[in-house]
Amino acid sequence: MNKLPRVFCSLRISHRNFMPLTTVLLCNAKENLRTYCQGQSNKEISVPIKTTDQEEHQYEENIKKNILAKALDFVQKTGWSIESLAQGAEAAGYPGVAHGLFPNGGGDLVHYFNITCNEKLVEQMKSWPKGELKESKVPAQLIENAIMMRLLMIEPYKSTWPKAMAIQALPNNVPNCLATLLSLVDDICYHTGDRSVNFNWYIRRVGLAGIYKASELFYLTDSSQNNSGTRSFVKSRIRDAELIQIALNVNPVAVAPQTLTAAFVTAKNMLGMNSLK
Repeated sequence: MNKLPRVFCSLRISHRNFMPLTTVLLCNAKENLRTYCQGQSNKEISVPIKTTDQEEHQYEENIKKNILAKALDFVQKTGWSIESLAQGAEAAGYPGVAHGLFPNGGGDLVHYFNITCNEKLVEQMKSWPKGELKESKVPAQLIENAIMMRLLMIEPYKSTWPKAMAIQALPNNVPNCLATLLSLVDDICYHTGDRSVNFNWYIRRVGLAGIYKASELFYLTDSSQNNSGTRSFVKSRIRDAELIQIALNVNPVAVAPQTLTAAFVTAKNMLGMNSLK
């Protein structure tokens, strides 16, 4: 079924007896517009109105984003679920059955949340002072701050996040999960000064993805004040990654096979493939 936008417009005519036009339904063909006159019979005129596929797609995407944004308000009560999507649709002014726009159900809601958080993190990293960035070394403190900043965005949904992680591990949600994770680590690397174009590009990003996912699990069980335990955990994992990087620089031929194997295992863990039969 085509989802056609409905807009409101009026026809300016010099004759004072003509009243404004009412609702106009947009489509790709000529549409009959009914004018209402005082003292005269209703008349119809044909006006060619066209909308492109791109405009219709954007219109639908805007509706979906509006519903997803509203649905986040219900996650704490009904979780990352179709119920939250249905309530979000109603809060946005659409019928609850509009949750059918999201074939992956709660997976689409988790994906939207991840994308939104990644975009917020990028905007904040852009405002960081650039004086600490050096081509020779990526500052570990900035990476630590970026990871912590991103983790704390989960705080309002911390009690429901284990369920969100389980949803992301479902086969139909794995591609979106991996895409948002890789986008996250790439943005962190770039905005903390990583401009490498060699083998280190891959090692740093896969390594950082592993650090983030491990830190995410730790964060969910952390009850320390101001999440100090999570920060210490992140700091330790970054230090370990720096030691691996040093080993690669000293003897890349000897260390590379073990590093690639570890990277492959990490990637499988991120995707949940090790638990899939």
